[in-house]
Amino acid sequence: MNVEASFLDSLIQAVQCSRKYRDLQIPRATLEDILAYEIQHSATRKELEANFRKSLHNVIAPYLESIDYPDEAAAVLELRAQKPSTETLKAWCVSRMRLHASSRERLLFLESFYQTIFAKTGTPKTILDLACALDPLGLPWMDLPASTRFLAYDLHQPRLDFLQAFFDSFYPQARAIHQDILVESPTEAADCAFFFKEAHRLEKRRPGSNRELFAALNVRWLVVSLPSRDLSGHHSLEAYHTQLIERAIAGQSWQLTTDLAGDEILFFIQKHD
Repeated sequence: MNVEASFLDSLIQAVQCSRKYRDLQIPRATLEDILAYEIQHSATRKELEANFRKSLHNVIAPYLESIDYPDEAAAVLELRAQKPSTETLKAWCVSRMRLHASSRERLLFLESFYQTIFAKTGTPKTILDLACALDPLGLPWMDLPASTRFLAYDLHQPRLDFLQAFFDSFYPQARAIHQDILVESPTEAADCAFFFKEAHRLEKRRPGSNRELFAALNVRWLVVSLPSRDLSGHHSLEAYHTQLIERAIAGQSWQLTTDLAGDEILFFIQKHD
């Protein structure tokens, strides 16, 4: 379908100004990417607008939460002034991770989760945390050297502002980056990339996107986690998610091994020695 650039721009501006999305500051490149995909699957302008809004919601829904990130960023500064012990810092991070569903689910096995990862990858000098959400608040459990660089990528600018305040206060080698990893895959060379509980969502956004992302990453290890069971806890997702990852790396010479940490399957993709 052919549509004028002015019409596409009006759709983008409507999203950027809407009460639902304006505070997120979604990268324009993300909105353009979703529109470009939906143009190929829409017959009319009305259908395009409906498909665009539906796809956008599917992509952004996990970001629509009630956390007041400016307040949380201010709370970081208050915590820093207290010069907290490691245990106090961990307790504070747990209280914030409880506010986010994905991070909350991992709290019961947080320490063993990272122990399992680094037992396989070794201690990285540089880590990329892709579509990071609040996962970087797990840094106190990673037991990394102070020199380890940690780059966290996400679409949600207020969340990134909060994380950067956390990094500046306690992990000065870490940085929060506002970037759509599908539209603009990170080019930073790294020992390890984390991609936790997002691969299934990325594939729904655009079929084949995991394969595209995995190939673009300049990393030695890619660690992907996915739920081992559905939300009800009644049905195993191991076979389904294993096939998802195997399709993403089919034809590559990379090595794939798996492990289980809590209720998450860990897929270790070794791209090179």
